[in-house]
Parts: sequence; C-alpha cells; structure tokens
Amino acid sequence: MRRRRDGYLPIAGYGLIGDCRSSALVGCDGSIDWLCLPRCDDPSIFGRLLDAGRGGCWQITTADASEKQQRYRDRTNVLRTVMTTAGGMIGITDFMPIVDDVVGRGARLGSHPRVVRIVECLVGTVNVEHRFEPAPDYAQSSCAVTASDGVLHGDSGGMHICMQTTVPLRGKRSTFSMSAGETVAFALSTGGTGRCSSRKWSVEVAQQMAGETQGYWWRWITSCEYDGPFQEPVWRSALVLKLMTYAPTGAIIAAPTTSLPELIGSYHTYDYRFTWLRDASFSLYAFFQLGLVDEATDFFRWMARLRLGARGPGMLNLYTVDGGTQVAEAELAHLDGYRGSRPVRIGNAAAGQVQLDVYGEILDSAYLFMKFGGVVNRALWRELHHIVDLACAHWEDVDASIWEYRGENQQFTYSKLMCWVAVDRGIRLGERLGFAHDAQRWKTARRAIRRRITTDGYSEKKQAFTQVLGGEALDAALLRMAQVHFLDNKDPRLRSTMEAVRAELAEGVLVRRFRRAANDSGRRRREGAFLMCSFWLVDALAHVGELDEAERVFEGLLAFASPLGLYAEEVDPVNGELLGNYPQAFTHLALVGAAVNMERARRAGMSRGR
Repeated sequence: MRRRRDGYLPIAGYGLIGDCRSSALVGCDGSIDWLCLPRCDDPSIFGRLLDAGRGGCWQITTADASEKQQRYRDRTNVLRTVMTTAGGMIGITDFMPIVDDVVGRGARLGSHPRVVRIVECLVGTVNVEHRFEPAPDYAQSSCAVTASDGVLHGDSGGMHICMQTTVPLRGKRSTFSMSAGETVAFALSTGGTGRCSSRKWSVEVAQQMAGETQGYWWRWITSCEYDGPFQEPVWRSALVLKLMTYAPTGAIIAAPTTSLPELIGSYHTYDYRFTWLRDASFSLYAFFQLGLVDEATDFFRWMARLRLGARGPGMLNLYTVDGGTQVAEAELAHLDGYRGSRPVRIGNAAAGQVQLDVYGEILDSAYLFMKFGGVVNRALWRELHHIVDLACAHWEDVDASIWEYRGENQQFTYSKLMCWVAVDRGIRLGERLGFAHDAQRWKTARRAIRRRITTDGYSEKKQAFTQVLGGEALDAALLRMAQVHFLDNKDPRLRSTMEAVRAELAEGVLVRRFRRAANDSGRRRREGAFLMCSFWLVDALAHVGELDEAERVFEGLLAFASPLGLYAEEVDPVNGELLGNYPQAFTHLALVGAAVNMERARRAGMSRGR
C-alpha cells in the first residue's frame, strides 16, 4: 500500500479526513491527492488522484523513508502518518478542523483553515520534503504560487489559496531539516481572489485546533450505541458515514470522489459527490441502528425543502448538497484518469433516470425515523404522502432501478419490492400518527404489488426471486427482502433465493450484483464484486438464522478493508484490490447493518437458549 505505480497509489493507500463540508484523501506517503473546496462537489484543488502528472498535490514526506505507517487517532477522523528513516522518525497529523461553532456555518470562502498539517520530529534528525502544487478547477486553471513572510499564496479564478507555515518555504518545493522535539505546522485556507485574511498562525494554534477537532469526534462517537463484538469496524464505519454528511444543509453524499473505476482501465467511472435519495436513506438506516438520530432530523428537513412529491413521477434521484438539480454529466478529456481509467466524469446522468425503488427507501427511512423518536411533522408527511401516491400510481412502470442501468428500462423486481415498502410504510405511518391518507387505495395497491412479486418475480426453475419479472437472471439486491420484512424470516423462498445468489453470484465471501455478458449500453463489461451486496449476504444469513455462517462471512469481508478500515465500492475478486469511489457510503452502511443484525440474532438466540 506504500508504493506508487506509474505515479498512483493503490486506492487502499489513502486515508480520509473531513469537516462535514468537504474532505480530502491523504496518501500513506504524505500526499494529499484529492481535495475540493469550499465544498465536496466543487472543483478539485488537488487532483493527483485522477492525473498523476498534472492533477496537483500537497505532499510532506522524506526521501529515504524505510517504513510508513498510517492510523487514525482513536475514535476520530484525525489521521496520523509516521515515517521512519535511517536518521530518525517524523509524525504527520492531518485533519480538517471541525469544532462546534464552525460545523454549521456553511462551506463559504473564509479565512478559517480548512486543512491543518502538524509535523513532529519524534527521534533523530530528518530532512523533510515539502511539495505544494495546487491545480484548481480540475487542473484546468493555472495557479502561480508565491512566497511571502512564511506564507504561500496562489490565485485562480475567483479563489485565493493561502498556505501558512511556521517554517520558511521558498516556493512550491522546499526541503527543511527537523531534529527530535521540533514541530512545524501548516494551514490551508481559501478566500476571494486577491484577498488573504490569514489568521495568526503558530504551532500552538494548530495543536489547539487538533485538540478541539479530536474532542468533537470523541463526543460524537460516544453517542453510538453498538456494543457488539465488531466495535472497531462499526465505529470506523460510523465515522466515515458522518464525513459523508454536509452539515450546512443536512444532505448526505454517496462518496467524496469521482471517477475511481469499477475496474482498472474501465470506462465505468462516475461522480458520486452528490446526494442520492437512495444512498442517503440507507445511510440514515445505519445511523438509526447505532442510535444516532440527529443526522436524520437534519436530512429530513433538507428533503422536505425539496418538495419531492410536487415533482411527480419524474422526480430526480440525486441532488447537489444544497438541493440543486444542476448535475449534468460532462467529461474532462484533459485528465488521464486513475491509472489511465477514462473518462473522468463530473456530474451524473443518473439524475434523469426513473428509479422507482427510491420511493421505498425514503419511506422506510421515515418510518424508522419515527420509530426511533424522530418527529414526522405535517410538512414532512405531505412529502411522504405524495411519494406513496407516486408508488401506487407507477409501481407497474419500467425503470432503471438501484443499479442505474444506462440502457432500456425494465420491470425490475427490486423496484416492485421497494414500491411495496413505500406503500406499506406509508400505511403504518398514517395509522400510527393519525395523518390523513387514502387507506383503502393504499392497501389495495400493497396487495397488488405483493401478488405480482410473488407470482411473476419468483422463478420455480431457479428457486429464487429474479432480477426482472418473468426472468431467470439473479440480482443480489433481492437479498434485502429479509431486511424490509416482505416475507417472514422462515419463508423457504428467502433461504432458497439466498442460496441461489451464493451459487451463481458469490466467489468466496464476495458477491457480485449480477452476471451479464454485456452491459446496458451493449459493450462487453466486467466489474468487481460489490461490497455492499457482500454485507447484505451477511444480513440475510443472520435473518434466516444462520448466525455462525453470517459471522464467518463477515469476518472474511473485514480482510478487504484498507489498512485504515475504509472500504471502496467494489473489490477485484482476483487480487483483492479495492475498486470504485472511496470511501463508499454504501459499503460502510451495509457493514453497520450486518453487524447490528448479527448481534440482534445472537441475543435472540441466547434468549431462546440457542
């Protein structure tokens, strides 16, 4: 994980830091290779991740390091990198300041540092190499860097970039020596062009910010209620999911990166720095399972402002973090892409797709929100009511479903399942809260959807629920049937579907989404195993009572985490390499769900004398 190939680190060679407004990927060799400011979906300032030559980076390293190790400070998103040389050892602490009086201010330009780096010489004497090469606007804008009184300045477009330091630097590249006990601190901030309102900077200020940020994460994670045997991966997943939240609005993004490929050299490279209603709803489910409700309150307030129901059946599936709809997909031809994987995309064409499953994910999250003590007020109910009506009216339509096919829409069984969930949860919410709704129409629709799924969605030949109505192909998304309580856990069709998925889609503990000879646009395609589906298998095993096997598969999946406990979207089943955008909310939320449901099953078994 420590070596670059053709200028690129393995995806697993990065740690994530953030401030709930944006985030950065920090390589194990001390290089920040991905940073967008002022918010997560803005153009990158450092983009070496997507072009090793021209993307730009901010690196602090040593030329002769024999060993490099990364870890997070306990229960935080503060990252620590230790480099050992023949003459000594340095430690680099990287974080984005996140203190209580800042987290809700919004991602506007300002003088407050967005990235802080503290370098300490732990023993001996070390020559430190510093490289600061911003490449704003996805390396489309030039940025001359000048040095003045220990500060590096750069202007590009409408942004001024300011990097303060406590050691004199000559320009973009410098070398300085440190001896045991010495500390140097750096701070990156942004402002309007030509305006540098740098704060007074010192090692003491940096260390105070580090303490405040560490304290924030400690206070937040102590609210996590999970106390099962897999505490470390569950807590790390919770901390990752928190970094996917956008504090100023309550939105939740799918991943902090764009265009990391599903297979090296693949053209399947997409931008995930947006709020998918589906992904966000799944994230809320994970938060609920851990007893974390505040994030859901913020998200539903954000969602209510979107007035989704008023948009009709064509409501968008994804939005910018401020609720915007300008997410048109474009290709950046000047960038090489991660290890030559083109194109590099910004924006996402999936926004215009019909994805009927979204209705169910939203309603399921709202129902759980209510069960965990959240307030579903009348304004939110109006939105939810509209969505249930949409599910009743359009459940028989074709769509692109959860995997966002970019070909002809089909009758996906999973979408029918989630329309059933939307109506079922709508009925339950209306009855529990006493809100007005068309109970007879909704119950009639619920029965009709259930009948269609159990008759046309189940293949006697395959002994499994299938990807499309009347089809024979399998889809790992249908492992979720147990989660959403469509059938009783003892129903043999759940077990037989799970067994069929394992037989056809699994390779060891890894599970693919589906199998097909060509992708939805007709081109030959291969992709990695989908880690979320792999954790869904664990969840399904726990639901049907196979707890020992669930735990065995879960522990096997832990081996595919990065050294820091982070997961991408997929993994190459041949060599175990992480693939796709990173870290991926889908994977971490599925890990949380699997761990929590295994613990529930274990305790239920103990109460029955298992």
